[in-house]
Amino acid sequence: MQPLLAHLHELGIIVDVVSDLLSARTSFFSSGGHDCLLIAPDVRPGIAAQVANSLRTVDPELPMATFGPTVGETVPTRLAMLAGFHPGSRAGTGAFLRFLRGVRLK
Repeated sequence: MQPLLAHLHELGIIVDVVSDLLSARTSFFSSGGHDCLLIAPDVRPGIAAQVANSLRTVDPELPMATFGPTVGETVPTRLAMLAGFHPGSRAGTGAFLRFLRGVRLK
């Protein structure tokens, strides 16, 4: 994920990195929400589902992209399933950026 995060920072995109539900909620509320939730490939499915469900209760339209676990969403305009890509690859970065371009920014 580090190459992807570095590329996002180069583009001026602010990224909060968290590793548990409490940190995700704290980050989400302290910043007034997020434009997108990105789930890394090494996140356990249970944690991914908890974070996704918790943040979606606050913001039902929150777009999500995942390089790892499925989060149960079926609306393709709000979810990018990127499990076939490595987040550090050019293809993975490109796939995420294409999804992000379609996201309505706050």
